[in-house]
Amino acid sequence: MRCIYLFILVLAVGCSSSDKKTNDLASVPQPTPGQSFKKEPALKLSEVKDFYVQGIATNSPALMDETIDRYSAEELAQLSGDSDPLLGISIYCSKGDFDRAFSLAAKNYDRYYKVPQYWNQIANCHLGQGSERKALLFYNKALETSPEYIPALNNIGVLYSRSNQDQKALVAFERAYKQSKFAKTPRYNLAKLYLSYGLAELALPLFTGLSEGFPNDIDLLNGVASSHYLMSNYQKAWSYYQKIPQDHWKSPEIGLSLAVTLARLNKKPYALKVFENVSSPKSEALRDYYNSVQKNLGAN
Repeated sequence: MRCIYLFILVLAVGCSSSDKKTNDLASVPQPTPGQSFKKEPALKLSEVKDFYVQGIATNSPALMDETIDRYSAEELAQLSGDSDPLLGISIYCSKGDFDRAFSLAAKNYDRYYKVPQYWNQIANCHLGQGSERKALLFYNKALETSPEYIPALNNIGVLYSRSNQDQKALVAFERAYKQSKFAKTPRYNLAKLYLSYGLAELALPLFTGLSEGFPNDIDLLNGVASSHYLMSNYQKAWSYYQKIPQDHWKSPEIGLSLAVTLARLNKKPYALKVFENVSSPKSEALRDYYNSVQKNLGAN
């Protein structure tokens, strides 16, 4: 049995989900009435950092300096954007506090309107609300201020992936990756997209390159293991699955392919044990995969 699971992409963009949706275009944030007429000088791109804080323990440390999406809810609670308005906007949006995020954006318009990070964060918030048209508008605004701004290019790819426009997503991810081979997030997202179509030969070197600097990153270990699994390199896949702490094996994204790998290595009793501990999948694609693995293993 060889099942190719079309991975549900959890792509790296700092935003959260919301049921609130709207189709009208957003206006550019402006200072609220009553604010001082004295404008602060606008910052330049070189004066604004483009990395998140580090030092918080995480299972997925590889991208934590490029996107807040890698932080858990508990880790997110430890972050504060009091001294960094752009980080504050991202934190509030990740927590679903969009009103506070947009209020902070408006308050800091005069200082940040010339830098792409500002527009990128606003776009992420709109994407988190499910407002894809608004998000695309502001990602393009970020690119107007800096035509090759990698995070905006990457996040446009995320936007297209979320709307099942994978060809457009591929173009955006590849463009972002070509702009900087050192940017980790586009590489990760590109590898995930390749893997979702079973293109393990293309995904593997990207995952491997990233994992060399972060050997304990759970997502990267799973990416390398999954690539070997899809290439029928089951012994190699097993060697990487073993590096993932066993409490993560209950995740369907890891445990299902691991169970198949073990079955292929004639370790069926172990495969059944792993499968029995896999959590019930929430997505339809994962449920179909779960049922397929269950049937082929002969599990109850």
